[in-house]
Amino acid sequence: MSKNSTSAIDNLEYILHKKNQEIIEQFGKVMVLDVKDSRILNILKDVIKYWNKKGLLFRPALTSFSCEAVGGNSEIASNVGLIFTIASAGYGLHDDILDKSNCKHLQSTILGLHGLEGTLLVGDLLIIKAWFFLHKILEKYYKKLRIKNIIDIYGSMCIKICEAEFKETLCRRKLDTSLNIYQNILWQEMAETEVCSRIGAILGNGQKYEIEALAEFGRRLGFMSRLGDEVEDCLNVKGDLPHRLRFESVPLPLLYAAKSSTKNYKKINRIIIKKEINSLDVRNLLQTCFETEAFYYVRDLAKDNHQKAMNQLNSIRPSDARAILSLMMQRSYFRVTNQCI
Repeated sequence: MSKNSTSAIDNLEYILHKKNQEIIEQFGKVMVLDVKDSRILNILKDVIKYWNKKGLLFRPALTSFSCEAVGGNSEIASNVGLIFTIASAGYGLHDDILDKSNCKHLQSTILGLHGLEGTLLVGDLLIIKAWFFLHKILEKYYKKLRIKNIIDIYGSMCIKICEAEFKETLCRRKLDTSLNIYQNILWQEMAETEVCSRIGAILGNGQKYEIEALAEFGRRLGFMSRLGDEVEDCLNVKGDLPHRLRFESVPLPLLYAAKSSTKNYKKINRIIIKKEINSLDVRNLLQTCFETEAFYYVRDLAKDNHQKAMNQLNSIRPSDARAILSLMMQRSYFRVTNQCI
């Protein structure tokens, strides 16, 4: 990555942080609104802390800058971006339950802190809050026809995500999953980022071609983020690989490596079916990935995805917002390619 690119992406972090300071504050207020039970409030406060550390910048920024890119008012789009953040927090709690993740990315999850029942119920609560506030915000600003359109889009997204998550549970410890099927699961799981940019463009009164271009860009930005997660997990950057191999799908690079030969399939399978995966196992898995050029395979996927995303983005008129969306894609792209060297 060039010095100019690094500087631009560093500046992007500042822009995103500034853009979302108010949303982060609103996030905390909406989470606890109307909740009286002290035990639920304690869980919600930990959710707020967890997401403040994790970062709330991605979804609301995507919605807001998509709105601005077609000439719209970013304030309304930022409020809707808040809704996606609340919903994502709820989905995240449910994901941790599915994956049995008491610890993730070097910190305790809400599941690890508060147990199954509390995490499940608070996840439900957040998704319900997201639906309630989505309708409330849209009702305040828009006519009934547009409200119906946006809620239909949002509802369809929820179904797609649920179906993709279910399909992913069927891929646990399975090396027989085809690469195309697994990549489609990753693609489908990112319906949320498509909807973020689509609704942002709709709220900005974008033309049909602008809405469709930004919707595809948003989906590809989300897919790029997932490719980055797949590589990071496979490289065991944050120590999550052994847990992932026990309770989640096999990372894409390992899936590719297993399909390179019968010998590699058997070698990888012997490891992932073990009850305990140790550091030597991890090194052997990584060695196989490097030998089969599995990370190059993901890098090439990222390169193709990046080109198609930028083609869509460049079809709309130049603006500061478009430039920022471009930087968001560059950052996600570099995250994949820098790890695949």
